[in-house]
Amino acid sequence: MKLVVSIYVLLSTIHILSFAKYNRSKKNKTAAAGAILLGLISILLPAIVILTR
Repeated sequence: MKLVVSIYVLLSTIHILSFAKYNRSKKNKTAAAGAILLGLISILLPAIVILTR
């Protein structure tokens, strides 16, 4: 079950980071920074929950 959750989190993070890359290429640095922050949080919080259970 942890593997399925990890794969889903990884795929959603890749999608968010591709949005950050798009924003960076369009010179929208604020949105890119926000998307990167959101991507980091979307990795860290599920990892903490999975490891503490």
